[in-house]
Amino acid sequence: MNSCEDCEIYTNESTCPICHQLLSDTDIKTEDRAYPVYNQRQYKLRAQISRMTVIGGIIAILICLLINMIVMPHFLWVFYVAVAVFYLVVSLNHTILSAAHLGGKITAQVVSLTVLLLVIDGMSGSVQWSVNYVVPFVIIAGILLISIIIIKVRLKWTGYVSFLLMMIALGFLPLILYFSGLANVLWPSISAASFSIATFLAMLLIGNASFMTQLGRRFHF
Repeated sequence: MNSCEDCEIYTNESTCPICHQLLSDTDIKTEDRAYPVYNQRQYKLRAQISRMTVIGGIIAILICLLINMIVMPHFLWVFYVAVAVFYLVVSLNHTILSAAHLGGKITAQVVSLTVLLLVIDGMSGSVQWSVNYVVPFVIIAGILLISIIIIKVRLKWTGYVSFLLMMIALGFLPLILYFSGLANVLWPSISAASFSIATFLAMLLIGNASFMTQLGRRFHF
């Protein structure tokens, strides 16, 4: 039995099933490997970049907080920096470097961008440009993008159902913001909610029994 010192495993294969390092003099072809190719160096590099991004973001926020408290304590502009760093970290770690599901990446982008816009809008004096217009249409764009992907992948569409349902639920957020008094323009909120309902009904009609089965699995009914 061969051993790989880097991965600390034992295997009967001539190459390590994790890093594919040659463990004996007998080499095998790539297409004959029992496991998919795994680039350990690339994974470690991505993990290092991810950690450095988080640490760098925290340091940047702390430095800006210190400067803010010394120079302009009456106005906490550091929140602008904090939400911007938050969005950049999510974009880099979860969207660019991560091997996460594409539906999850789109959902994370919509949620993080919504948080960014709401904080910036609130800090700028509640101008309401984000809750009235930008957030509803960002959510609509997210639902539309996942719907287009589902139509294109066809046989693999079930993996996107959970994320589509999350986006459909998020489509009612602008309407909630309107009735809570945070937004004062109704038609964008109605548009987002209507688009969510229309997408859900379309999935019921197109997916039929398959879509209902997926709903049952996720909500256990």
